[in-house]
Amino acid sequence: MKLNKVNLGILCATFFIGAQGFSQNSNVVSAALEFQKYEPAFASQDLVKAKSYLLEAKRYIDPAMKDESTKADPKANYYNAVINYSLVELSGMTGAEDLKVYQTDSILDVIEGSIKHTEAKKRYKSDVDLFFNRKIGQAVTIGEMMFKQKNYQMAFAGFAGAYQVKKIANIEEEREAMKTNAIIAARNYIDTLSKSGESEKAMEFISSALELFPESEDLAIAGVNIALDNNDLEKAEAYFDAAAKSSPNNKVLFSNMGSIYLTAADKAYNEFTAMEITEEGYQVKSDEVEGLYTKAENNLERAIKIDPEYAEAAYNLGVLYLGRGEKLKTTASQMDFNNPDYDQVSARSQEMYKKAIAPLEIYINQDPNNSGVLNVLFQVHRNAGNTEKALEYKKRADAVDAEGK
Repeated sequence: MKLNKVNLGILCATFFIGAQGFSQNSNVVSAALEFQKYEPAFASQDLVKAKSYLLEAKRYIDPAMKDESTKADPKANYYNAVINYSLVELSGMTGAEDLKVYQTDSILDVIEGSIKHTEAKKRYKSDVDLFFNRKIGQAVTIGEMMFKQKNYQMAFAGFAGAYQVKKIANIEEEREAMKTNAIIAARNYIDTLSKSGESEKAMEFISSALELFPESEDLAIAGVNIALDNNDLEKAEAYFDAAAKSSPNNKVLFSNMGSIYLTAADKAYNEFTAMEITEEGYQVKSDEVEGLYTKAENNLERAIKIDPEYAEAAYNLGVLYLGRGEKLKTTASQMDFNNPDYDQVSARSQEMYKKAIAPLEIYINQDPNNSGVLNVLFQVHRNAGNTEKALEYKKRADAVDAEGK
């Protein structure tokens, strides 16, 4: 009997593929051995050795993650996840600043991807859960201990770290609780800094905390308040934008910011009226005034859109229009009748008086015996040419005043 001819090409290819798989499995084993040496070195704070072992583990695991034979293997992915996570962890420590290149979103994606691949085998899924739960436990312990000691900055780091690890490891249990604890610690730290007059440091901390928790209304509003206390409207706006994104239906937020812009606009207007038309910066100041009034109007209108009966926002919007009407009326009265802008300024003044009516009537419907607002509505309707309505409000205001005597 004759032997069948062997296809040497197929045999060589099969051997090559097998050798490649063996080589990458060997890399995974080597990476595991280096990582096992890393952990005790890290625990004893021997960062020089820890870094050396970890980088060597990374050198072995990277090729395995690119090879078809091992890139989806649960064991390889377990070590890829824990090695890369440990690089991120180590990079935040003094003496390992050269590892900061690993503090990127892309490496977090790598870790999350490898964790998903471990789910194919129960043993490695269990191992990855055990590893990350241990890290979470350590972070929570630090958070709780530091909070009790009123070291709120470190407490924030502990709870925020626990939250981030849960997010990376896709652990839903108590993740939101860690976020809540982190924000509570952050608020305490911000208050501590504010009371000690360290406003700049507080704002730097808020900005970094918002990178971790971009949807935190509490942190953003704290930033708005501190920035305003320091007359930093530009920074307050940036924090306000963050708060508005995280809480788009917060009527109080938009109402308060509208009132803040209104105050800033009135201040800028007073500065503007003290300037000569030929003075440098005159047009810039004019544009600033218009911009601030527009922001005030937009935010107050946003608050009323959220709650059409929101009295505080309605009152402030009415005051805005009334004030603008009065200012424009004064400007027109000081102009020559032959001035080509006279008619335009007068018409705009009338428009502002008319716009004041709707929000002030929202307010008076909820506070019908407010003599001051009734008198304002009398004046607004009179200036807008609504004689009959003006007299109605005048009678109501007089009746309220008579009852109060």
